[in-house]
Amino acid sequence: MGLKYIEHIKSVFLTLLVILSVTLTFTIWTYAPVHETMKPAEVVNISIADSKRVDDVIKPYKMIASSENDMTGSMSPKDLDRVINVMKGWRIRDFALVKNNVSDTEINELIGKKNHYTLFFPDDVPFPVFDIILPFSMTNIPEGGFNRLIVDWNRSENGQLKLFFVSSKTNTLYTAVAGDIDNDLFKKKIVASINKFTKFTEVKRNKKLSLYVSEQDVESIRYTYYLKEIEPNRFKEALFNDPSIVRQSLVGSTSEEFSDDKSLMTVNLSDRTLKFVNPSTETFVPAIPSKLVFDSLDYVNEHGGWTDEFRFSGLNESNQQIDYQLYLLGQPVFSDETSTKITVYWGDPNIYRYLRPYYTIDLSVPFDSVMSRLPSGEKATLVMKTVKEIDFNNVDELTIGYYLTRDTAQNLLILEPSWFYLSNNQWSRLSPEMLGGGKIGLE
Repeated sequence: MGLKYIEHIKSVFLTLLVILSVTLTFTIWTYAPVHETMKPAEVVNISIADSKRVDDVIKPYKMIASSENDMTGSMSPKDLDRVINVMKGWRIRDFALVKNNVSDTEINELIGKKNHYTLFFPDDVPFPVFDIILPFSMTNIPEGGFNRLIVDWNRSENGQLKLFFVSSKTNTLYTAVAGDIDNDLFKKKIVASINKFTKFTEVKRNKKLSLYVSEQDVESIRYTYYLKEIEPNRFKEALFNDPSIVRQSLVGSTSEEFSDDKSLMTVNLSDRTLKFVNPSTETFVPAIPSKLVFDSLDYVNEHGGWTDEFRFSGLNESNQQIDYQLYLLGQPVFSDETSTKITVYWGDPNIYRYLRPYYTIDLSVPFDSVMSRLPSGEKATLVMKTVKEIDFNNVDELTIGYYLTRDTAQNLLILEPSWFYLSNNQWSRLSPEMLGGGKIGLE
């Protein structure tokens, strides 16, 4: 009897354990804790302005065409965009290096040949980058580049064109064939436009690259716009990995610093410029040019740093530096009162140094606009030849742009149309006084 009684107790106990286990399991599965509804974490918007594509920042600044006995040209963004948009439908093939010691004289001859037009770029554009704009049919595109693209349309009737990619920087010449040409569209959008361009003239120099300048005076407008300031704290939020630990301090009356354990952002309150540096990423390894373009574009895109129209203007692979110049209405903007460039120095593995303005031009409504007229490029070159401070044979380019000054009392930006010349990698202004016989240089 005792054993049966004990076995009965065990059975009951086990049954209770099973029921308890099932109950606890069901409770766990169906348990829903009661708590207050949680609000989603606030997302900080670090996009300061728009992002850009490759073809937004890689653009020609001038086009020259030789047809019959005339040379015409344009620096109008509308004209240049129209030409590039037609060319985007082409397919590039038979790409090959022809010469790696092409002379300035040979380059001049190519540009001046009948039924050739030339697109001028401010510095060498790496071929893998241009492939995004004008597709190549080949893989393993070489890392070289070009700053002049010459199109021979003498045989356009057969649906293809001969192209010349020239670098006056490295004295290299590549050729290619453009296929998939819509001949009717090419004639309508490009050839017909060329005949309506302004007359240009070639200014020859002994064994040097020619300058190509307008024969006619240029109507222009002096603009005055309101200056808009982007709060530096927005750049702090965008550039530092953890903005919450960034320390902020005033340095004197015109400078402010933001820093964490790795990086420093210095803000010049007077010039409205800033410099961001991450010393730990400094590298002395030369850049791969195309990678530098893509990396810098991605970096500025990540925080929407294109606060105005900025275009690719120069690249130095030895120190991993790339520059983007401020443009207004398709013309470059220069100043000696503040910065008009975005400059990126790439490091390892990411940004090393970043310099830029934090002002922007309020284009919504001009404060003032005044019609004016600039002398022709031909007249400007004649004046330059007479000025002893200028080595005319050492001038690499002459272009129209805007000279930016500030009216700090009214928070205004004045943009004066001017001629600028490039010499020894430095742009200088031909002041109105100089063109009228007065002094030279940036005022």
